[in-house]
Amino acid sequence: MNIQSLRKKQMLDFCRSCLNNYLHYLNEEEINFIKKTIQNNTFNLEGVNKLALIAEKIWNNELASGEYLVVSWSKYAGQKRKNFITFATLNLKDDITSFCDSEFGIEYAISYKALIGALNKDGATLIEDESHQNDYTLAVLNGKAINSYNGATKIITPLQLLDQTDNNYPSKHNELILDSRYIREIKEYIKPQIKK
Repeated sequence: MNIQSLRKKQMLDFCRSCLNNYLHYLNEEEINFIKKTIQNNTFNLEGVNKLALIAEKIWNNELASGEYLVVSWSKYAGQKRKNFITFATLNLKDDITSFCDSEFGIEYAISYKALIGALNKDGATLIEDESHQNDYTLAVLNGKAINSYNGATKIITPLQLLDQTDNNYPSKHNELILDSRYIREIKEYIKPQIKK
């Protein structure tokens, strides 16, 4: 699927997720806009910006619920990543998904402002020179293009991110691509061992 078709599908899926799972956060104007968007099946910059505002409202409410855990995974305990981009996973507190079976990480507090992109599988994200901006570019920071070649997006709900039905990868990711300026370290995190 080309990136334009993927983006259109992502926005339609986002709209459906809003109506199916998040009506309690939306006002009548937002609900009507979402329904009209689905009906018209067209997107312009103004419409995408409205969807992003709805996504921000949903994310900030969901993150405030206390049901989620955001962890950036490391190979070793005490290993900290100091960079302008932080990769992490979104988890329900009772269903932890680590990256590449890592057991150690750093738990962060985030808001939607920190979110550069998210995808329920590996975002295939490269940090490239600014001259490599293309249709897969999520943001340009510090003279670098943040390119997600699997199509990570900001127009996604937490439940979509956790949904693995269309993920044909052997591992789950629930990947978040975060702007490190807008995250706050909470503590080192060790994945609980599952008792056999």
